[in-house]
Amino acid sequence: MNHLISIVGAGPGDPELLTVKALKRIQEADCILHDALVSDEILNLARAEAQRIYVGKLYQDGQDQTDRQEWINQLIIDLTERGQKIVRLKSGDPMIFGRGAEEIRFCIENQLNYEVIPGVTSALGAAALYGIPLTERGKNSMVLFGTGHYQEGDFCDLETFVSVLKSDSPIIFFMGLNKLVQLAQRLLESGVSSEMKVQILSKVSQPDSSTLEATIGSISQIFEIQNPPMPALVIIGKNAERLSK
Repeated sequence: MNHLISIVGAGPGDPELLTVKALKRIQEADCILHDALVSDEILNLARAEAQRIYVGKLYQDGQDQTDRQEWINQLIIDLTERGQKIVRLKSGDPMIFGRGAEEIRFCIENQLNYEVIPGVTSALGAAALYGIPLTERGKNSMVLFGTGHYQEGDFCDLETFVSVLKSDSPIIFFMGLNKLVQLAQRLLESGVSSEMKVQILSKVSQPDSSTLEATIGSISQIFEIQNPPMPALVIIGKNAERLSK
């Protein structure tokens, strides 16, 4: 089949953090289906004649996830039938909370010619840019990625979070800022130290990025005074301290 669908990770925002392969696909694309968090600087790397279609979702924008994904799937079908080279451009990495698996399954089920190009996930980008060791010899040997999913009045993976933090390993929460005050309270109630370090990293690698350092015990008071901007990553851990200031 002549058409090719490239499911591409755009990284955390800085166009210089794109992989060489990702940049090549963006510049070759006839149509780019892009998420909300893909920066204009990256989109502007495409050819002037390339079509750009926004298919993103923002926090509390009222979109139905199922309807949205079905619309994206139909767009892919329509464009491939016209022989278009499609880039499905996702922030970070497609396979880390990027719903890449859903679109891969759709391509397989419909016998579409596709590829997946990894990207620098915002978690690894933030750790490198701010010098926050996620693993370190003699301190910890693992790191957990999570979302702090909230259901029926509590966090689904709370026991796991507590166990990991008590092992001195860090947890990186994607999309967890809106429930951070509640999470901090539940961690305290579960025996996690109030002095456990918290890093809030907003708009990682972008010109208007910002950071906030706190502890589990101070989160509630901090949020009464200021609201860190979204999108933001939250890193919690005994050793989650910034080596780069």
